[in-house]
Amino acid sequence: MRSAFALAVCLGAGLLPGCYTIGNSSVPIGTVSVPALRPSSERTLIVVLPGLGDDAKDLKNRGVADAIHDAWPEADVLLASATLAYYRDGRLVSRLHDEIVEQARRQAYGRLWLAGASLGGMGALLYEREHPGEVAGIVLLAPYLGSTSFLEEIRAAGGPRSWDPGPLPLEVNEHNYERQVWKMIKGWAQRPEFVRRVWLSSGTSDHRIEDVRLLAQEVPKAHYLELPGGHDWNFGIRAMREIFSRIRAESRRG
Repeated sequence: MRSAFALAVCLGAGLLPGCYTIGNSSVPIGTVSVPALRPSSERTLIVVLPGLGDDAKDLKNRGVADAIHDAWPEADVLLASATLAYYRDGRLVSRLHDEIVEQARRQAYGRLWLAGASLGGMGALLYEREHPGEVAGIVLLAPYLGSTSFLEEIRAAGGPRSWDPGPLPLEVNEHNYERQVWKMIKGWAQRPEFVRRVWLSSGTSDHRIEDVRLLAQEVPKAHYLELPGGHDWNFGIRAMREIFSRIRAESRRG
């Protein structure tokens, strides 16, 4: 997933200005760790992937960790600088797995949640595709889900379940990443235990809310939230707080 992927994401997400900050994939993914407010023996880590133009420090400054802690004070939060460079070079999933998920396992976290906003939502889906069930669940905030023309193909077919992705190679690249991700989504209908791990949200004024609603067809109704706001962190902060409050409540019940 090299430069063609980067351009496709920038154009599709409608966020070209943020594409000037793409980071450097030759170094480990930078992180900002925010410890739990009330440490618990049942250790939980929530890893957050940024949208275009953001990095871990931006997420911290925007109050993302604070919003999660409002909802789940016992969880540790790890904000990751998984910038566009890692997607562009096709190294996002491998670096995320080796440098963050595996490290969390070594630190004896019992539960690890992966959350992503916009571009980060696509990152979380790409990770889930290559490592199904590896994390406790994924939280997608107004995720980038592919180009307009590609998503129209799925709509024209009647939705993900009736859509045919066609033959695909094992390797994900800039030409097939959309089909690879949506082929996985199509398969969720046969694996309800997987889809119960997915939470999804969009702002009601988001310019690509219909894309998110296409994905919402495959997510449990109780796990899909539409909240006031657009494609920005004003919406994202509210969504983080609400979703992780619900996830915490579910985890405490069972």
